[in-house]
Amino acid sequence: MQTIPVIQQVPNFLTFDIEEWYRVNYEGADAATLTCADGWMERVTGKLLEICGESGCRSTFFVLGSVAQDYPKLVKSIAVAGHEVASHGCAHRAVFSMAPAAFAEDLRRSCGMLESLTGKAVLGFRAPSFSVTRQVLPWYYDTLENAGLTYSSSVFPGRTFLYGIPDFPYRVHRPVIEGRQTGITEFPITRVECAGETIGLYVRLFPAWFLRSCIRGENTAGRPAMLYVHPREIDPDQPRLALPWPQSFIHYFGVKGCERKLRRLLRTAPGPFLTIAEALGRYPEFSETEAR
Repeated sequence: MQTIPVIQQVPNFLTFDIEEWYRVNYEGADAATLTCADGWMERVTGKLLEICGESGCRSTFFVLGSVAQDYPKLVKSIAVAGHEVASHGCAHRAVFSMAPAAFAEDLRRSCGMLESLTGKAVLGFRAPSFSVTRQVLPWYYDTLENAGLTYSSSVFPGRTFLYGIPDFPYRVHRPVIEGRQTGITEFPITRVECAGETIGLYVRLFPAWFLRSCIRGENTAGRPAMLYVHPREIDPDQPRLALPWPQSFIHYFGVKGCERKLRRLLRTAPGPFLTIAEALGRYPEFSETEAR
């Protein structure tokens, strides 16, 4: 009798960039004097944990060092709930704005704070504003590897007016930089084509049916879908930054209905949703050298 091979379902990822509502990297934006209202960070992040709990979704929380410093109990609660805590840097500085030594120190500090709170090694990093550019590639992955990390989720394989590397491989893989395969697995951000532009798969930007269709399309192509949400995106009553067009549109469009849409999406979207570290351990093909 012929044996039919079992096809392993492609996992998907719901990730959160846990940062204060005022964190941006738009040119000219100054948030140095801004703060969060008492209880805001705990309330919105607690709601994200509730949403994950309702659907049984295991998520990766990329936590900013400033959040770990000011809200240590919050970071512990994320880990206790069974989710992965990974690094988002210390103060939301763009990677391309830092020298290699400064980035290494920023990474060391953020990972140290998170590990001291969770008791677990930090395995992953997401650059604020996906600020890994072609210019930093020669030292970026080496720095992560030297810090003991195993993966990154920091490159948008396309180009927007804010970020991206257009010809970056669009598949989970270990990048080859200057002829050397890195020891870091990159989980690129899911992209979609919209009105002739390449943009990220923003939960608040697209209707739920479109998000479900994109997830299925990615899975059919053998790729995991990467969703990402900020705490501010589920709070329509947050304070507003004075941003010019088009930054204000990009930053706030769809916030009003994002929470409701996210809950609905997780009830009906293809699965499973795993932490990135969990999937990296289960799916050895994610460590292939080159994208297919």
